[in-house]
Amino acid sequence: MTTPTSRRALAGFALAGAPLGMAAAQPAPLQFGVMPNVSARILLGQYQPFRSFLEQELARPVEVVTAPGLAAFQERSVAGAFGLVVTAANLGRVAQLDAGLTPIAIYEPRIPGTIVTLRNRPLAAAAELRGTTIAMTNPQSLVALKFIHWARAQGIEIGRDARATHARNEDSLAQLLNGVETRAAVMSQGEFNAIRADIRENLVVWQVFIRVPGFFVLLGPRTPEAEAARITAALARFPGSAQGREFFAATGFNGIRPITPADLAELDDVVEETRAFLRGA
Repeated sequence: MTTPTSRRALAGFALAGAPLGMAAAQPAPLQFGVMPNVSARILLGQYQPFRSFLEQELARPVEVVTAPGLAAFQERSVAGAFGLVVTAANLGRVAQLDAGLTPIAIYEPRIPGTIVTLRNRPLAAAAELRGTTIAMTNPQSLVALKFIHWARAQGIEIGRDARATHARNEDSLAQLLNGVETRAAVMSQGEFNAIRADIRENLVVWQVFIRVPGFFVLLGPRTPEAEAARITAALARFPGSAQGREFFAATGFNGIRPITPADLAELDDVVEETRAFLRGA
């Protein structure tokens, strides 16, 4: 059972708590950690059906929690603060390798990585990014890391030929494009869709430069074997449930499937970069 102190340590982002009036003898809530790829307000709405389903399937309360940024969220994940974790694939791979979390599932479909500009100031070619500033939300996100690889293939080294700047959320990211030097913003399609409509109408996706693996679902490092089996079985049933269909309609995902060795291997080219960004965060 979390205490007020531990809740504050999770940045106060308890998105959905246990039912009121719960008897003290009932199991402690499952801490369901969800990466902060969009605002806590949006996560609250998106993950309510998932939380409700898990409570029914596991016969225990479930609390959905996040953190104020990916680095803080990763710190909590590897420290074992969560019994179940949803996070970016590269962060999940690092958590597996460095802290013993167990990847059990992956979201579908793959996540489009986009390059976004102002509608009235579009790009004609990648070369126009040279000498400009490029906005991103989190430098350790998989989309951001893969963009650095993509830009390098275009002959543009981020940090030398173009500068990266970062914003705390998707709306702030879009607002940075109003600056003279900020030529483009790199974000996932989900982040783009989460931008307020009145801001988004002034933007355009110039290019989908990659489609990265979907979010990983991992078990916490101290999950008992029997509980791990119950959670894994519940996840397999979730896509076919009414709550699953509601969740997919709200998020744009369309499936959750078992993870494979190939899914894990695809992340190995960004593991060291992910670790480096986390160390410097």
